[in-house]
Amino acid sequence: MVKFLLLALAFGLAHAYAELEGKWVTTAIAADNVEKIEEEGPLRIYIRELTCSEACSKMGVTFYVNANGQCSETKVIGYRQEDGKYKTQFEGDNRFEPVHATPENIVFTSKNVDRAGQTTNLIFVVGKGKPLTPEQYEKLEEFAKEQNIPKENIRDVLATVSPTSS
Repeated sequence: MVKFLLLALAFGLAHAYAELEGKWVTTAIAADNVEKIEEEGPLRIYIRELTCSEACSKMGVTFYVNANGQCSETKVIGYRQEDGKYKTQFEGDNRFEPVHATPENIVFTSKNVDRAGQTTNLIFVVGKGKPLTPEQYEKLEEFAKEQNIPKENIRDVLATVSPTSS
């Protein structure tokens, strides 16, 4: 019976992670260190695709970043740790995890420790190209507050996506 439950749990998680795969676009970003997510900030990333491999023990994140007026494509691979969070390198050490997913949106929390040792806590919302509804935005504000991120530190990234970064 225990083996059956473990198998069911593993299948359920694999199915849930499979729903993360595909084309996505960054809709909103929030951070306790807001300078990092302003336009041309190092952590203002424009996510375009998520991939999972090896039962989603590896998550690929393809995104664009705009620095010095140049938009460049980047891909990182996050490796799932024992606590379920993914670990990768980009602008320092990063640990991220999906915390809520629907067919329309995925919410990730992330912690970045840059090369200078500064920690930034972030929330990324990715979607299918539609802006958040007022109800979704209100939930994001509540979640940001729970994460000790002021609601005024939420940035609507979808509105600033340039056609060259599609």
